[in-house]
Amino acid sequence: MSSSSARQPARSASAGFTLIEVLVVLVLIGVIAGLATLSLGNGAERELRKESDRLAAVLKLARDELLISGGNERALGLRRDGYSLLDLVLLDDATREWQPVQDPQLGPYLLPEGLIELDFEADEQAGRLSGSTAWTPQLRLGNTGEMTPGLIILTERKGNLKRYIRTELNGQIEVLSERP
Repeated sequence: MSSSSARQPARSASAGFTLIEVLVVLVLIGVIAGLATLSLGNGAERELRKESDRLAAVLKLARDELLISGGNERALGLRRDGYSLLDLVLLDDATREWQPVQDPQLGPYLLPEGLIELDFEADEQAGRLSGSTAWTPQLRLGNTGEMTPGLIILTERKGNLKRYIRTELNGQIEVLSERP
């Protein structure tokens, strides 16, 4: 009996893939496909999200800067094609004027041309921003953290994509994907 068992060839321990190996490969393929889908997503939607997050960050930065410094009142000037923080500048004893802040983060910023446009509603009153090139203050920021309550609407021009930035009197700023 021992001689016949010695003549039989040894069975191969690994003749194929195990179930675990197949599952690991399937999970890796799924993760790579998911990442590829996310990176190839709608460019306009990604741009709209990026610009709304940028504008909200600018507002938060300006609010925090005023809280820390206790400086003069500022305002956000909106146009259909961009925005800028504005300082109230005293020109002479009787004349004051809003002028754009010259700062890489805070002032004047033009949105990507032809992709996104802005609108602003205060106290639930819709108001189309003019096509003017002048910066007029729509949203005021105080040095105690308060700001004009309102809704900034960013719209992708070629589609129906919108993002909203809601500002509250207490200085709260919130980016929303649906109209509040």
